[in-house]
Amino acid sequence: MRGWARTVATAAVHVADRPSLWLPGGLAWVLTVGWLVLLIGVARTPTIAELTFFGAGFYTSGAWPWNLVAVTGGTGLALASALALVAVAEATLLRGTRANAEGAGRVMLLSVLCALPVLGAVAALAVGFGAVAQAEFNSPQDGGGPLARIVLRLLPLVIVALLAVVAGAAIHAAAARRAVRGRSILGSLRDAPVLLARAGTAALAQAVALNAMRLAFAGLAALLMRVLWAPIENRLALNGIDAAAMLLLVGFVAIWLCLVLAGGALHAWGSVSWTGVLGAGAIDRGASQDEMEPSTQP
Repeated sequence: MRGWARTVATAAVHVADRPSLWLPGGLAWVLTVGWLVLLIGVARTPTIAELTFFGAGFYTSGAWPWNLVAVTGGTGLALASALALVAVAEATLLRGTRANAEGAGRVMLLSVLCALPVLGAVAALAVGFGAVAQAEFNSPQDGGGPLARIVLRLLPLVIVALLAVVAGAAIHAAAARRAVRGRSILGSLRDAPVLLARAGTAALAQAVALNAMRLAFAGLAALLMRVLWAPIENRLALNGIDAAAMLLLVGFVAIWLCLVLAGGALHAWGSVSWTGVLGAGAIDRGASQDEMEPSTQP
């Protein structure tokens, strides 16, 4: 564990000295977690009655099931676009230079393959939600409300989904570092468990610590956005957009951009520290990310 602590500390110094890594990291952070942070900060939480009415209206609409097809197709298109941009950002962080199309394509394909177990777990959650939601929303019982009861009933599936996310991210981290150096996709996936096993407890500590830090930062950022947005929302509701409201909005956007850079630095630190943990050794202050790849050749 001491070796892991030294590696992640050196990675932090490496990223702090290179603001150029924050930009691709910020792009990846916004498209994976940052958009949800902003949504939580500015969106009003729907009530149980609104959720019930929306679900019933969606299902009983004359457009059913084409409205479901449209939403699913739009969501899939948005996810594919976001995945492509995240792949470009990840490849840039791994190579230390501007990513080429081949490298970004390899990272994107690995992302899709590593996300398949997560998608399966999410699909199981969706099916389970559909199976129990109607009964829970129509139940007169208290027990913390229908959403709390649904989460408790689906808790095993939630735990499986979280484990799939952590394991998939670790396998992707190991495989991507092989793929960007010319290893085949299947070969990179075969090498990933070997690299993780070689790292041992350091890989486990890295996976847990990185996801915990990302979750903590996302929570704090969402809370900050919510606190800052509340007075702006009230002022807009009372007076509309005036000079004072415009100044508040400018300040809000500036703080949001700072959070994006901070999230980008965190994402870049995670990438650099994974490289160190997976056998690259110490991170020299003058070394590029590409120079910190595992020394085993394909």
